[in-house]
Amino acid sequence: MKNRIFSVLSILMLLAVTFSFSGSEKTYATSAGDLRDEIDDLENKQDSVKDEKEELESSESEIEEKIEKNQAKQDRILGQIEEIDQEVAKTQKNIENTEEEISKTEKEIKKLKENIKETKKRIAKRDELLENRLRTMQRNGGSVSYLEVLLGAQDFGDFLTRTNAVSKIMDSDKKILEEQKAEKEQLEKDKAEVEKKKEELVAKKDELESAKERLDEQKQEKSDLVAKLKQEEKELHEHKMSLQEKQQILQKQQEAYNRMIEQKKDKLEQLSTPPSSSGGNGQFIRPAQGYITSEFGGRWGGMHNGMDISKYGKIPIKASASGMVYRAYRSSSYGNVVYITHSMGGQQYTTLYAHMRYYTVSEGQYVQKGQVIGYMGNTGNSTGQHLHFELHEGPWNYSKSNAVNPRKYISF
Repeated sequence: MKNRIFSVLSILMLLAVTFSFSGSEKTYATSAGDLRDEIDDLENKQDSVKDEKEELESSESEIEEKIEKNQAKQDRILGQIEEIDQEVAKTQKNIENTEEEISKTEKEIKKLKENIKETKKRIAKRDELLENRLRTMQRNGGSVSYLEVLLGAQDFGDFLTRTNAVSKIMDSDKKILEEQKAEKEQLEKDKAEVEKKKEELVAKKDELESAKERLDEQKQEKSDLVAKLKQEEKELHEHKMSLQEKQQILQKQQEAYNRMIEQKKDKLEQLSTPPSSSGGNGQFIRPAQGYITSEFGGRWGGMHNGMDISKYGKIPIKASASGMVYRAYRSSSYGNVVYITHSMGGQQYTTLYAHMRYYTVSEGQYVQKGQVIGYMGNTGNSTGQHLHFELHEGPWNYSKSNAVNPRKYISF
C-alpha cells in the first residue's frame, strides 16, 4: 500500500513540476508580446512533456523486458524443481524398498537363529546317540574296542556278522560327525552372509537418506529463489503501473496545454487593449469556513505543509483563485483531493484541497475564484471532517519545497 501511495505522489510531483497554466480571467497579459511569450512557454513545456513521455515509454519497454526475463527464469527454475521432486520421489521409493529388504533380512536372521537353535538340539541328540553307542560297547566296567569285538567271534559266520555290524557303526558315526561339521559350517556361513547383507542394506539406506536430504536442500534453495523472483516481478509490475500512470497524466497535461495554447491564441486575436494584471495579496480567498485546527509549520516531529480547517455539516469548498484543475482523484493519503494551478502576474501557484467528502470538478476544467469545487469530508488519512489546504509558490512537488503558509496570501 505504501508503494502505491508513493507511486501516486511521485506522479503528482512529476505533473506539478512541469505544469503551468494561465489563470484568472481577471489576470491578462499586458501586451500581445506577453501573450506570445506565454504561448511559446506553453509550447516549450509541451515539448518537454513529449520528451518525458518518450523517456517513460523507453523505461516501460525496459521494465517489460526485465519482466519477461524474470518470468523465463522462474519457468526454468520451476522446471528444475519439478525434476528435483521426481528425483525425491524416486529416492523415497528406493528408501522404502530398502527398508522392506532390511525387514525381510531381519526376518531371515531371526529364522536363521531359530534354525541354529534347532540344529544345536539335533547335534546334542546325535552326541547322546554316540555316547549311548559307546556305553553299549563297554561291558563289565571295561572298554571293548572294535578289534576285541571282532576277535571275540565264535566262528567265521559270527566274525562276518560282527564285521558287518562294526562297519555299519563306524560308517554311521562318521556320517554323523560329517553332517554335524557341515551343518555347523553352513550355519556360520549363512549367518555371516545375512549379517553382511543387512549391513549393506543399512549403508544403502543411509546413503539414500543423505541423497534425499541434499535434494530437499536443493529444492528449498530453488523455492527461495522463485519466491525472490516473484517479489521482484511484483515490484517490476508496480513500477510498470507507475510509469503507465505517469504517462496517462502527461497525456492529460499535453491535452491541457493544447487547450491553454488555443485559449491564448484566441485572446491574442481578440486583444485590442491589454488590461492591467492584478497582483499581490487579495488574489486568493479563504477556501472554506470553519475553525483553524492545525497551522502551517512543525507538527508531531515533522512538517505540516498546509492548514487544516474544520467544521461540522455539509461545508462547501471553494477555489481559492481562478485556475485550471489538473488533478482530481481519490488518493490513499489525501482522500478525495483536487489540485488547481494558477498563473498570476507571471508567477505560477498551486493550491491543493484534500480529504473532501466528494469533489464537483473534473481534470482539465477551468474554475473561477470562489467556485464550489467540493465539500469538506473525512477521506484518506484523516481523523475527522476537515479541509487540508496547501498553497505552493510554483508547482507542487513531492518534497513540498514550494509550500508556503497560506496566511501569506489569505486572511483567515
